[in-house]
Amino acid sequence: MKKVYALLLVAVMTVAMAVPTFAANSPEADPVVKTAAGVDVVAGAKEVKTSVAAASVAVPSEQLAQQVVSVTSTESVLKDLNIPTSAKLVAAVDVSYSGEIPAGGVQVPFKVPNAKKGDMVYVLHRQPNAPYTWEVVGSGVLGDDLTVTGTFTSFSPVAFMVVDAADVAATAVKAPKTGEF
Repeated sequence: MKKVYALLLVAVMTVAMAVPTFAANSPEADPVVKTAAGVDVVAGAKEVKTSVAAASVAVPSEQLAQQVVSVTSTESVLKDLNIPTSAKLVAAVDVSYSGEIPAGGVQVPFKVPNAKKGDMVYVLHRQPNAPYTWEVVGSGVLGDDLTVTGTFTSFSPVAFMVVDAADVAATAVKAPKTGEF
């Protein structure tokens, strides 16, 4: 009988040791992927959504992803963009627009559910004529709808930086209303 219990325990231990292999990858290791709808972007469990039908979101290239990480981790660049160094990159996407862009630009709201109410979100846009120059096209403190709006005069890669709600007050960040910048 002891041999039966020993074999049973060995079998249970073997299965238990294999369980971690079924676990999901960490969010940092997951790539950004495009969903079937064409407007959702997933980075791990983090999503960015827009409700503008003419705007579409695509997976950024490896080169773009590296550039975004480089830009968002350089203190002098963040300082030039008036973004606190406590801001964290939460997503990078390649946004395109199929309609005609009016003179004042196109306002595109993005839902950022991987941030929480009270967090300050910055929408960064890479300028098309200067591939290593970024600008802030929108920022705001997230409300109940977790939406921030960016105003675009051209479309290309977009990055989302978030300052935690607790850090907003600590860093004395001026928190404009959503869509103001």
